Amino acid sequence: MENACSANPWIRWFQRFIWIGIVINMVFAVPALFWPGYLNASFGLPTQAVYPWLQNAGMLLVGISLFYAPAGICATRYPVYAWLCVLSRLIAAVFWVYLIQTSGYPDAFRPLLYSDGAMFLILGGLLYAGMPPEQRPWSLLCSGLCTLWRCVAHGFSGARRKAAIVIVLVLAFVGYETWTNLFREVPQPALQSDVEHFKYAAIGLGPDARIPLYVFAVLPQVCAQRMPRMGTGWQTFGFIYEGGHDLPIGLAKRQIGYPSVEPNCALCHTGQYRKSADDVPVPVPTAPAALLDLESFQWFLYDCAGDPDFKSKVMDAINQHYDLGPIEKLFYRFLIVPATQQAFLKQEKQYAWQKLRPLQGPGRTDTFNPTKMAIFGFPDDSTIGTVDLPQIWNQKPRESMYLHWDGNNNDIHERNYAAAMAVGATPQSVLPAEFQRVTDWLLTHEPPKWPFGGLDQVRVARGRTLWEQNCAQCHDFGKADTGQVTVGLDELGTDPYRVNSFTVGLVDKFHQFKKPPFDFGAYRKTQSYSNTPTDGIWLRAPYLHNGSVPTLWDLLQPSDKRPKMFYRGSSVFDTRNVGFLSGGPDSKGGGYFQFDTRLPGNHNTGHEYGVHLSDSDKWALIEYMKTL
Repeated sequence: MENACSANPWIRWFQRFIWIGIVINMVFAVPALFWPGYLNASFGLPTQAVYPWLQNAGMLLVGISLFYAPAGICATRYPVYAWLCVLSRLIAAVFWVYLIQTSGYPDAFRPLLYSDGAMFLILGGLLYAGMPPEQRPWSLLCSGLCTLWRCVAHGFSGARRKAAIVIVLVLAFVGYETWTNLFREVPQPALQSDVEHFKYAAIGLGPDARIPLYVFAVLPQVCAQRMPRMGTGWQTFGFIYEGGHDLPIGLAKRQIGYPSVEPNCALCHTGQYRKSADDVPVPVPTAPAALLDLESFQWFLYDCAGDPDFKSKVMDAINQHYDLGPIEKLFYRFLIVPATQQAFLKQEKQYAWQKLRPLQGPGRTDTFNPTKMAIFGFPDDSTIGTVDLPQIWNQKPRESMYLHWDGNNNDIHERNYAAAMAVGATPQSVLPAEFQRVTDWLLTHEPPKWPFGGLDQVRVARGRTLWEQNCAQCHDFGKADTGQVTVGLDELGTDPYRVNSFTVGLVDKFHQFKKPPFDFGAYRKTQSYSNTPTDGIWLRAPYLHNGSVPTLWDLLQPSDKRPKMFYRGSSVFDTRNVGFLSGGPDSKGGGYFQFDTRLPGNHNTGHEYGVHLSDSDKWALIEYMKTL
């Protein structure tokens, strides 16, 4: 047999290429084991990937390579090993094709496809030419199946057969329960109203962005001492509840195995207002969520997960409030709750950069740094991208405008999918039909009208003239400059941090990320801010892209006359100055979060348009802006 191995030139070359393949495997496996970050960087992949899994892949590749050795010593003696080596290269090539199509990093995986694809063709051709007919794949497969059948027929009789049946039944039961408790997807009920769908329907986030429903329900009780301030449950973080619903607006119930909650568009885009501190707040879907404190909510979850007794406390609370079956309890105790804790702790590491920046506070978020670091794996570049949460009503006239504050994208679908991706949606998880229904509804959903009455029509008429003279060219629909970046930052004078946080490198990553339905080819880098349409401007306070000016009256003052410090977090409306009360906790309904405009990213300078007007003209202009 050894003579056959050495005498057959096809087999000799096959064996040589087997050893070449082992060397190629080691070139990948050794860095994966010992320098995973370097390996990721060399392939242009995120350097913050979960390294243990890459190291595990390296370890498995070393093991697989050991099984190549018999085929490299004498392929004709070990024909099954030899053909499995060929098959492994085909499987690898198919896997690389899949990643090229779906990963968003096609260039990273093409060299691996070429390597494994070439090895498959070379090894397969050499082995087929060198093997006798009885040792080619079809003959070996038929022979193997016949042998297997004889073994089964002979071996499984009497007690062995009964034992085998028991084992199969046990495995079937375990498999069914695992599928039921972890993977079985229950379709969400259709909501008849578009606004209800916007508020409570899932759009399809990935597993890391979902929280088990029972865990979510008990966390305010389990971690009450970790709440950032005194409050009632999740309302502490600005979540809005309405009658008839057990979840706040913007959280959808979804069941994939176990029931869970996931955020949707309404969480960040449902505002509220009230005329006095004693009134019941009026929720307004598609308005900015001026009270939502996302950063505090995140770190509350992370702090809870850091409790060494997290799992036992959560399980005790779940058992207190919910009647779980015995199997369900096992899944929660040993899989679901521990996995939730690990997901929170993983996110804590991904968002550690937030601790190096000023607090965002209610109604604000950093839009693109999570995408840069958590999704694309950029290192922390110390930029600050904190902005005010925007309104999303009346999207039809905005479809082709350059928005996202700095005018970096003019495609409504890309903007919407990018926002969803930032909070956890993936191309595999997103629900296109549900997402499209929201998008279609937003096209024509109108902004709310001024609800407080008492408009002075004489002032409104005078203010309209002032608006046309001073503001309309940049902020009215139908004007050439609206929704465009036309004024340089030097002239505009507003805080530059958000513009600087969106980098050319991020644009390149967006352009490379082609993973349907996500395709972000319209992104661009700008050097200033876009001229934003002002429909419903009365409910979009605080003003400027970073929410640094509390009212319209303050916006019409020179920068040095605007408040240096004020408080965010109030839903009580200031009908005179147009904005929310901002006097702080010592005043009734005056907010709780102290906003310091001297901090990086919080500057309230710039946009000094209309500041030259007389006070009388300013009040007239504000009266008109209430009608927009």
